[in-house]
Amino acid sequence: MEAVSGDAHGRSFEEVCKALGTNLDSGISEARATELLKKHGRNELKGQAGVNPWKILLGQVANGLTAVLIIAMIVSFAVQDYAEGGVLVLVIAFNTAVGFIQEYRAEKTMDALRKMASPSAKVIREGAQHRISSGDAVPGDLLTFEVGDIIPADCRLLEVLNLEVDEALLTGEAVPSLKTVEPIVGEDVTIGDRTNMVYSSTTVVKGRGRAVVVSTGMATEIGRISKAISETPTQSTPMQKKLNKMAYVLLVCALLLALIVFAVNKFEFNTEIVIYAIALSIAIIPEGLIAVITIVQALGVRRMAKQHALVRKLVALESLQAVTNICSDKTGTLTQGKMVVTTVWLPGHDAEYSIGGQAYETEGNLSSRGRVVAKEAALEDVNFRTLVECCALCNTANIVEASEGKVWGDPTEIALQVFAYKMNMGKPMLRKIKEPVEEFPFSSDTKRMSMVCQGADKELQDVYTKGAEVVLTICDNVMDRTGDLRGITGDEEFVKLVAVHQEEMAKQGLRVLVIAYRQASEKAFGKPIAKWDRAEVERGLTFIGLVGIRDTPRTESEISVRQCHRAGISVHMLTGDHKATALTIAREVGIMEPVTGSKRAREASHAVVPISTSVMTATEFDALSEKEVDALDELPLVIARCTPSTKVRMIEALHRRNKFAAMTGDGVNDAPSLKKADVGIAMGAGSDVAKTSSDIVLTDNNFATIVQAVAEGRRIFSNIRKFVLHLLSTNAGQVIVLLIGLAFKDGSGTSVFPLSPVQILFLNLVTGTPPAMALGIEPASSTIMQVPPHLRGLFTKELIMDIFVYGSFIGVLALTNWVLIIYAFGNGDLATLCNTASNLDPCSTVFRARSAVQMSFTWMILFHAYNCRHLRASLFTTEGGGRSRFFANKVLVASVFIGAVMPIPTLYIPTLNTDIFKQGGLTWEWVIVMITLFVFFFLSEVYKLLKRRFMTTPYNM
Repeated sequence: MEAVSGDAHGRSFEEVCKALGTNLDSGISEARATELLKKHGRNELKGQAGVNPWKILLGQVANGLTAVLIIAMIVSFAVQDYAEGGVLVLVIAFNTAVGFIQEYRAEKTMDALRKMASPSAKVIREGAQHRISSGDAVPGDLLTFEVGDIIPADCRLLEVLNLEVDEALLTGEAVPSLKTVEPIVGEDVTIGDRTNMVYSSTTVVKGRGRAVVVSTGMATEIGRISKAISETPTQSTPMQKKLNKMAYVLLVCALLLALIVFAVNKFEFNTEIVIYAIALSIAIIPEGLIAVITIVQALGVRRMAKQHALVRKLVALESLQAVTNICSDKTGTLTQGKMVVTTVWLPGHDAEYSIGGQAYETEGNLSSRGRVVAKEAALEDVNFRTLVECCALCNTANIVEASEGKVWGDPTEIALQVFAYKMNMGKPMLRKIKEPVEEFPFSSDTKRMSMVCQGADKELQDVYTKGAEVVLTICDNVMDRTGDLRGITGDEEFVKLVAVHQEEMAKQGLRVLVIAYRQASEKAFGKPIAKWDRAEVERGLTFIGLVGIRDTPRTESEISVRQCHRAGISVHMLTGDHKATALTIAREVGIMEPVTGSKRAREASHAVVPISTSVMTATEFDALSEKEVDALDELPLVIARCTPSTKVRMIEALHRRNKFAAMTGDGVNDAPSLKKADVGIAMGAGSDVAKTSSDIVLTDNNFATIVQAVAEGRRIFSNIRKFVLHLLSTNAGQVIVLLIGLAFKDGSGTSVFPLSPVQILFLNLVTGTPPAMALGIEPASSTIMQVPPHLRGLFTKELIMDIFVYGSFIGVLALTNWVLIIYAFGNGDLATLCNTASNLDPCSTVFRARSAVQMSFTWMILFHAYNCRHLRASLFTTEGGGRSRFFANKVLVASVFIGAVMPIPTLYIPTLNTDIFKQGGLTWEWVIVMITLFVFFFLSEVYKLLKRRFMTTPYNM
């Protein structure tokens, strides 16, 4: 294979393909593509890998939580407390390793998902078209592209049809470049003058084309410019920022607590006082918080990927749970997207034609009034034949094997092409006698598409036009069965007749297209076809007939819409279809139906809205001023004939009502609304511009996947609240024990630890972290989609109250054990040096009391994990199907059981118990520990009972 990237523009495309070993029709083979991928590497710029392990490692130690532990470790070694210092080294190493491994995996997962959701390429290999990641494109690949696509590599054009490409990224030219295929000979031809080339990262703004890849990766023009591109730093999400802020608040609290210890001991900086200050400081820090958050987010991203939702931005994980309104497209999202032509109406005919067969089936009967009509007889009608020609030629879809799903193109285009195949007049057959010479693509502004074709008569060109009802306004004539024309300008009766048939077809849920035709000539325009103006071509047309296309709603759409209503989420359908069609589909999927169920569910839903305001056309909605829109009782649930600008207005209107909106889109013009929405959701089969503007990409284009993603976002947010509550209430309990513990002084006037520093670290990491991780993977509550969206942030008043209430229960009960064993059942002697001594005899009572505090603390925080599963429901409440709540989360069961047993050996293993943990074995004290656990259970149930009785706000945990 010759090198052609430097002079591809100066050679004919046949020469370029020959040099690259590419067949003009079938492209290259998969085996050849694999070989070239190994040789040239992936088609991506350096720095796009996105994962820097050293940066991740630095991030694990550069935070407030780890900073406290490092300071405590340094101080421990400074005062020669090598046991505690050694444990802290292990703790820091363990925490850093866990955090590094999980975040590294999360970043690798995110990187993989970014690549899956990155701009794609449509390649022809072995004669069939495939959509691949742009990173897999290789030199020699045959590409096709159309409006909205991002060019994945530098390519030599082979075929163009009205192709214009925005190359401002490379040339700085604001005007798109009109493309050709002829060689451009000359020295020092600038990029802007290479009109037979398209370049990586530029965008198709008009028409379509076919090209062969000549350069990929860093060999492209953008690659040469971008050799020094560095990795874009990952931005923290709002929740991460709040948690980071919390970490620094805790750091300040830790320093204040250390200051309190020194103040109580009159600023005597002896070893024991310093160690106590360290113990109190590390008690307030939830050491496992960073690792748990990283794991939960990583698992959430992977879980959503399995549900066909690729998360491009982590912020979407927390944004999804707050969604109050979903603005969805209809075709392919609420419906199956496999459209099929079912009805044809022609003027002058007694009845409509019905077309049999399913979507993508190229065989089907033609009937009228229930009787089969011979296709050959129907095609003798000039009107009918012209309509079929328009469906086949004014069309960008391609069919290889329709029955096997080997089709590509817009669903509507595919339906029209399949209809032409059923009439034995598919594009391949007609192309033999009529070649396309100019295309005016469909746009949201004109709402129509036109194709100019050249037949046997070189003097005349055929113009085929299809589109919305606006096409009728540019028709001057109507054709009868013999081909004769009759003027319809000013014929209101005929316009009304067409409108009646449109309305009837739309009421059946059909998407109605108007078909029109005319003949034109270069002589009439006085200039070459390539310079014809669209407005000149699309006038004076002849009305041919109407085509009705059925897009069956997905069976799961109605269920998902009703789920949204129960969850307090309003669903809006923004579609380009006729108003009657949109209304029919909206009713079928439940958008316009009243929601049955509880009063709260009915109030949460906006489904019961008068039709006059809930269904509008884009023209009606856009005609309203902002004040008029804001004055509406409810925003429209259905907007028909929707334009991209209407979508933007809808998002702005929702934001003025303080709503949190998700918007779906697939076209290049949808990018503004996707960016403006709180959560932009692109379709996997949509344009690359839409994907790069979105937060989430749906690989299955299914509305049900959006609802699943919202539920997953709620689950992740709920679980983060659960384990944050668990960790912080544990820390609050430890602070209470150690602060009040300052009052217990030995004979030398030194405060005696109710918990030793090593015990605290053991509680926070070994005992507390695994249940917190288990809470992070907790399955969604059965009521997760039955309450309104949560808009109050992470640290609500209820969560803060729960932290202090449960922390107080844990701290006071643990401290009660200390008091009972030393003073009620002991002699009240705190001895001396029991904070550092390893001799059990003089400190026996203190060591046993400390063990009782440790074990009661351990079992209470393990039991507390079950409290955190649902902070209002009783532990006696069963899950769905009558299952016990205790065994629903297997990981939680295992972590609680192991956590309950693990500290027991530390009580009895010699040296480990006295020298490291500063504790001793328990005997009769186990009774007190068991009673403490029972009291904690009783207090928790009473507290939750009071919340259920007096707190009326919905709760989704």
